Amino acid sequence: MVQSPRLSVPSPARRAARRALPLALFATALGVLARDASAQILFSIDYRGPSNAAGAACAPGALGPGDVLSVLPGAICAPDAPAYGPLPPADLVIPGGPGGLGVPTIGACIGLPPGAACPRELDAISLGFDPFPPQGQLPAGFYVFSVDECSVGVPGGAPAPSTGSSFSEGGGMGEAAADVFESLVLPLYPAPWPPMAVAPLSNLGIVDGDGMVSPTSAHYPGVGLREPTMPLPGAGPRPGDNLDALDLDIGPVPAGAPMYFSLDGFVPNPCTAGLGTAQANGFLPGMVLQSTGGGFPIVYAPPVVLGLDLAGPGTDDLDALAIFENGMAGYQVSPAPFAWGPGAFDMLLFSVRRGSAVVGMIASGPIAIPIEPGDILIPPPAAGMPPQIFIPAEYLGLATMRMGLSPIGDDLDALDTKRPPLTGVGFCHGDGTLIPCPCGNNGANGNGCANSAFAAGGSLTGTGTASVVGDSVQLQATNMTGATCVFFQGASTIAPIVVDDGIGCVGGPVIRLGTKPVVANSSAYPTGADVIISIKGAIPAPGATRWYQCFYRNASAVFCPPATSNRTNGFEIVWAP
Repeated sequence: MVQSPRLSVPSPARRAARRALPLALFATALGVLARDASAQILFSIDYRGPSNAAGAACAPGALGPGDVLSVLPGAICAPDAPAYGPLPPADLVIPGGPGGLGVPTIGACIGLPPGAACPRELDAISLGFDPFPPQGQLPAGFYVFSVDECSVGVPGGAPAPSTGSSFSEGGGMGEAAADVFESLVLPLYPAPWPPMAVAPLSNLGIVDGDGMVSPTSAHYPGVGLREPTMPLPGAGPRPGDNLDALDLDIGPVPAGAPMYFSLDGFVPNPCTAGLGTAQANGFLPGMVLQSTGGGFPIVYAPPVVLGLDLAGPGTDDLDALAIFENGMAGYQVSPAPFAWGPGAFDMLLFSVRRGSAVVGMIASGPIAIPIEPGDILIPPPAAGMPPQIFIPAEYLGLATMRMGLSPIGDDLDALDTKRPPLTGVGFCHGDGTLIPCPCGNNGANGNGCANSAFAAGGSLTGTGTASVVGDSVQLQATNMTGATCVFFQGASTIAPIVVDDGIGCVGGPVIRLGTKPVVANSSAYPTGADVIISIKGAIPAPGATRWYQCFYRNASAVFCPPATSNRTNGFEIVWAP
């Protein structure tokens, strides 16, 4: 069994840097969210868990089920990566009410105890730059998701003792609903059917609720929620939390970036009751909403284009969401899978809540089987038709009614996509192995030369697929100083030379990819509406090898004078067609 990659715990230096960030940066959606380059996480909780009404350190008021939360294991007022417990409670990053997501009733319900019936629940979130899947088989870990407390999973995959699954942690164990799981290797749309013709797939736990060892011996980094979350159907409070929305995007979010989300509705879910948050604010629970700048939300995607509400307005509840926004205003519905991308069509993957009227309808498209609450769905070929099934629930290791594995079906409660580690080679190291750094400031193995804040030196890595037709590459730079940095690409290399406080090896022709903000000593390219690297870097259709570095300011008057800049190590990428 291939082990799930572990989420890194930030260093004391990085935590200290994050403590210095201002409170206002995280109080509204207008701020730039500081992102750990490996594992920044945003999420919500549902209204029945004990974390509701807990005090928030970074914004006035108390936590609620309509807020966007993060985890603060070692930082004050700055989102940090999941870590091993025991942990402090989760904390508020974007409030659900005015000034955040802009939903009026959520702002009016602040401070209510667990289980209190007030229209205040956020069902799904996306920042709009979730990586889109390329055609072909996906590696393990591309889809990440959470389930609700009544989900049981399917046996299979034989996870290692330290790595749970929705099966080992779900059901009567009560540990799955606060966790995040990742998919194993998956075929892509249209997947062969029936899925049980092959051994059912399981999944692997990567984020825990509390970060403590579970009764099954599973142990992975947590986010400060309470466990166990026992399957207690009804509307009252319960002893543990249910992680109810999810975003694992990497890289700083541009100032003023929109948030895409959905609110809960009234559907006859046999496991939990709905609060009707969408209807109370003049929306439908099958809508995808967009909030920018803290004002009142607008409708981004109506139910009709998603294949929802065929049985009448409000009969379907969208429950999970992953979006790649193409950079053009509004939602451009993709006419077919994989037609999405920058300047093309928008990707919108979603699920529906258990009890939605569309559950049990035969899906449109090539996978013409009954829709389940655990399926990843995409819009239909035309309005008036049910959604298409993109990934059947069984391939995610979830139990379904259609296969007789569950009487109610597992509920895909939260969804995101993430870039796999990028196959690349570091070069131009400032660790003394090539040439000495200019003032004895050699960095750590594989990094750039040391700077005034990080003796290890700046580091450049990447994630994603380096393919011209399926580019999801993101360059990630850490351990930097200054307010901005410049990512650049070279078509050749040169012998190592000293450049200010660092070393340069990238040769021409050089293309400046972009100047990006440095937040919590880290940055990334591309993020948000940035042009993808294969286009900005003019990678030819047959592919090519290109070399990358990141330039940043280091203005300390006493460190390695008189120069005031430095560079990360270099990173070589071999681009496929």
